[in-house]
Amino acid sequence: MRRASTLATTLATTLALAAGTAATASDTVPTPPTEGVDSLDPALATVQSLFTPVPVSASEPAREITMALRDLAGRYDTLDKADRKVADAYLARPTDDSDGDGFTIEYAVEEATPVCTTDLCVHYVDAPTEDDAPPLADRADARGVDGANGVPDYVDGVVRELTTIHDTYLAAGYREPLPDRSLGGDDRFDVYLADIASRGAYGYCATDQPTPRGGQGRQSEADRWAYCVLDNDYAEFAGSALENLRVTAAHEYFHAVQFAYDAFEDQWFLEATATWAEDEVFDEIDDNVQFLRRSPLTAPFVPLDSFVTSGVYDGFHYGTWSFLRFLTEKYRAEKGPMPRLVLDLLRKADGARGAPDLYSWQAVAAVLKRRGTSAAEQFLAFSIANRDPRRRYAEGLAEHYPTGPLRGSMVLSPKRLHTRTDAETDHLTSATYRFTPRRLDRPRTRLRVVLDMADRHRGSLAAVTVVPTRGKPFTREVSLSAKGNGRRSVPFSSRRVHHVEVTLANASARFGRCFEQYTPYSCRGLPKDDGLTQRIRVRVRR
Repeated sequence: MRRASTLATTLATTLALAAGTAATASDTVPTPPTEGVDSLDPALATVQSLFTPVPVSASEPAREITMALRDLAGRYDTLDKADRKVADAYLARPTDDSDGDGFTIEYAVEEATPVCTTDLCVHYVDAPTEDDAPPLADRADARGVDGANGVPDYVDGVVRELTTIHDTYLAAGYREPLPDRSLGGDDRFDVYLADIASRGAYGYCATDQPTPRGGQGRQSEADRWAYCVLDNDYAEFAGSALENLRVTAAHEYFHAVQFAYDAFEDQWFLEATATWAEDEVFDEIDDNVQFLRRSPLTAPFVPLDSFVTSGVYDGFHYGTWSFLRFLTEKYRAEKGPMPRLVLDLLRKADGARGAPDLYSWQAVAAVLKRRGTSAAEQFLAFSIANRDPRRRYAEGLAEHYPTGPLRGSMVLSPKRLHTRTDAETDHLTSATYRFTPRRLDRPRTRLRVVLDMADRHRGSLAAVTVVPTRGKPFTREVSLSAKGNGRRSVPFSSRRVHHVEVTLANASARFGRCFEQYTPYSCRGLPKDDGLTQRIRVRVRR
């Protein structure tokens, strides 16, 4: 297994957009035309690569258009005139005359009359020859009663699902998306149906609200209005079209809700909360379980707050919804139909004028402190739970949650009564080592664990879990000194103990130069406590 610090360094190097360095499209994908543009801003180049048409492939993850457009909107004020002209076309709604080049999403014909409720409007085209048109069959009205109502059934269905989603979030205490000064016809929230499967996307949201001077980052007002675009039929994607519509609409609409708090919050946090929310609205679908394959459960050596968009752990940030599930199962208080904890997180991260405007991990720390615990303690508990997820999560067994990997495993016997090892950890990562007794039959045999970790203020925490041959496992935290030293003695007779696991956590959330960098971590900052060496010594006492 690759060492944690090496992997994190690779991720940071690969994913960070250093100022002045342009992102490029894949060598196998044609680059959109850039006539009249000498050099593209990195955020704009990323958007262009994402909007390049691509065949839908079950082996490829969906494209991350929402965050890319968010970044482009945040940097709009810093673009030169030529780049702004290109950016305008990508940020424009499908109904806008953006003079597109075939790579932007733009209706080629006038839209049909939008279908509106008191809260939102769904826009579409009804020309049968247009790729953006949804299925035009009209056999039932919005109530499901036989008979045509002049609106395609698919559009009626989108309106029904969005209404359910809107009402659920509103009942749970979340803000509605902000009014957009009638850019979609009036101030109701706008959703557009278009053939975005051709871009490899299920859906996306964007803001076309002007950005204040200063661009993306710590702003006096970071709340923004938004609009969303959903695929016009989901026919190209695997699985049920209705289920794809439901989870996509719930996910993307939650982005619009997030934008009403802080559109420029940390990317991992926005994607984690949106992925968590989709399962709260449509619990029976469980689409987000697929993201656990690349998540803190399967990659505890990747920092929890990573936004990963390439390489082996592409989409890791979607899998971090598991941390929110862990917390909301533990702190069960509800606001209406949903757990309250995530609502409290958004309120702490709220970037509207006069609001707290904490960045993601600060919000986590503040919310957990009010619940009598700490973000560090819960990160350690989360790391331990991920070693036994089918027992520790409510749906872990039924949904076959994957078990987190060990960093190392050693057998201790009369011929080998002691050992030592070092673990290197980055911020918000963990490492678990297993020690198994063999032919150590004396009832009073114990395992003495001695830890020499980094100083406590650098995020060091540890716990020992005993898995007995019969009965339930039990965990004991190791009390560490300020210097990170600690010890714990636990039963280790092979007659009674199947194995012992020692989990080392680097729960540091210290960052430097926040909002000045383009790192894929919290506050876009530089982690202060990566590459820490944690030492374990164990000895059998008989």
